[in-house]
Amino acid sequence: MGRVEGEDWANPETLGLSLGEAKRLSAAIQTEIVRSQAAIMGERYRCCGQCGSDLSSNGYRQVTFRSLFGEAPLRVRRFQIWPCLEVVPQAPRSFSALALEGGVAPELAYVTAKFAALAPFGKVAEFLAELPPLDGAVNAGTVRNRTRRVGERIARLRTAGAPDPDIDTVTPAVVIGLDGGCLRSRHRRPERNFEVIAGKVLNLDGSQHRFAFARNSKSASEFADAMVSAGVRLGTPATVLSDGDAGLWKLQRQLVPEATLLLDWRHIAMRFEHALQAARGIGQGTTSAYLRTYAVRDLESAKWKLWHGRSSACLGRLAQSANWLDCGHVRDVRSAVATRRYVNDLIEYLHANRHALVNYGRRRHEGLPISTAFVESAVNEILSKRMIKKQQMRWNRWTEQPFLDVRTAVLNATLRGSFRRLYPAFQADNDNRSALVAA
Repeated sequence: MGRVEGEDWANPETLGLSLGEAKRLSAAIQTEIVRSQAAIMGERYRCCGQCGSDLSSNGYRQVTFRSLFGEAPLRVRRFQIWPCLEVVPQAPRSFSALALEGGVAPELAYVTAKFAALAPFGKVAEFLAELPPLDGAVNAGTVRNRTRRVGERIARLRTAGAPDPDIDTVTPAVVIGLDGGCLRSRHRRPERNFEVIAGKVLNLDGSQHRFAFARNSKSASEFADAMVSAGVRLGTPATVLSDGDAGLWKLQRQLVPEATLLLDWRHIAMRFEHALQAARGIGQGTTSAYLRTYAVRDLESAKWKLWHGRSSACLGRLAQSANWLDCGHVRDVRSAVATRRYVNDLIEYLHANRHALVNYGRRRHEGLPISTAFVESAVNEILSKRMIKKQQMRWNRWTEQPFLDVRTAVLNATLRGSFRRLYPAFQADNDNRSALVAA
């Protein structure tokens, strides 16, 4: 056991336990408890649970058990396989009295992964090393490896108590938002950056489910897993919002082909604003300044028609405006060329996404979403705050998925439930706080 000696005369800086003393005491207590429990487990497996015969010892295995309260070296006993069981070829002939997966306590893995989803790996290592009485990771590489293992094995598990998914279950309508963001690639060849698709599912009860995955050959399966986790089934009424990216529409057609499509109004309004800004400068400072009135009027009229669901009339008015800007007495006027370029881009954008143009005014009046702002907030939460902004980190397209899974599980508040699915007796986040207060 640890021992702490103090002087009779104490100053404020020497009063009570210091950080180092608290860590040494907790580590000593933890070592004794762990060794005692390992010895008890070794005694329990002396007899076969099926036939009651004694099991032959197969020696001891030296392991190091790592927990939040320090490292404890252990001698874990191994036994021969039960004689009453049928021996399977190439199966293990012995087993351990105490199963330690990697020698890391689930609570340590949970705390490390949770903080690694919110802060850089190096900062997490420093943070865990400072907290009393915790004994976290040695360096940033340890934090990264533990977080990756949690993402690969645990983060995607359904929370404890959650029912198994039923594809025939009728679920309420949902709103699905899709958007993308770029991460720096660890290998600059063949690409400096790669795209990650992030999204959010909004339910009628106000609950949200975030998801993210890299855009590659597995995008369809990743999107399908995200929809199942969010409770979306084949017959679920869904509305899909996007900024018009062809790849995102392709994912929608593969997984939710009957969904109502909606082109983000914010992107439409931004393109209209670019054209209007150019139109307001037509002929400025010349005798042809009066021409801007016609261009601005046509653009505002087209925008009004599109807002009220008259997409065909909107495209017709834009085509009429483009033809007018190409007339001989207009095309040589200042800013006319730029205005025509913006108008043509707007026509191409709306025509390519004409299947996703709706009556935006009616949806807004009914309180329904018409913008992907809630999806952009998800991109900011999942990617920007942790993996892009102020983070000079580079990621591997093929190995960053576990970190995205941990990040989304923390934001969705499902990581603890996933740990309980694998470890039924797992407790974290001060689950016994209320009991301590009551005592």
